[in-house]
Amino acid sequence: MFFTYAADLPPGVGFALFSAPHLGALMAIALLCLVCACRFRAAQASARRHLTQALGLSIVLLDIVRTIVYHCMGCMNLYELPLHLCGMAVYLCAIHSLWKPDWLGQVLYALCLPGACAALLFPDWTIYPFFSFVSLHSFAAHGLIVLYIVVQTASGAIRPCLFAVWKPVLFLCAVVPPIAWFDSCFHANYMFLQLPSPGSPLVWLAQLAGGSRAGYLLLFAVVIFCVMVLMDAPFALAHRYRNSRSI
Repeated sequence: MFFTYAADLPPGVGFALFSAPHLGALMAIALLCLVCACRFRAAQASARRHLTQALGLSIVLLDIVRTIVYHCMGCMNLYELPLHLCGMAVYLCAIHSLWKPDWLGQVLYALCLPGACAALLFPDWTIYPFFSFVSLHSFAAHGLIVLYIVVQTASGAIRPCLFAVWKPVLFLCAVVPPIAWFDSCFHANYMFLQLPSPGSPLVWLAQLAGGSRAGYLLLFAVVIFCVMVLMDAPFALAHRYRNSRSI
């Protein structure tokens, strides 16, 4: 069943949220991020540049492997396109590893990092056995996205700024409407704009909205904005504290 797609899986072979394998994967990713962030900060600028580009390339190569394997499995279709936030983050990380524009750093930190962390905490691939290609690849891909953003933030290549929160907001305004249109036309659920991911906190939003899709999307937007502000707030407070100490 290692290369079996969801439609051909027998019932009951998946893993449970926060089961031993799931917690083990989370702990391994967290430890990897901690160790790599410390070593990355201590590395010389030239080494950091080469490691950054290698990591950005590795994330893309891993996604290319996924595409090839899915094609061989006969399951590459409209519903496996990189239109989820984490799917886009694969290529955003690669672009950032080469050019590092500030707007992209803000998007990666305030949007893609919490999105990838949420995907790892509440994976939507629990229908698969933990030791299957889809499951292991999903943990590895999301883990590498988190790792890339963490080490870039720790080294100062990404500088979170509360007053730049408009940049990820503008990014969402640009990408959400066409993805919502695609979802509606092809009965997809990219970025979970149609339905919440099962087992995730988004289910609570849908319940709070009382079954109203407009209400669900409004609550979703409010939560996303609050998360972005909370992500940037510690850096804003730290900057304010440093300024007060220097006076």
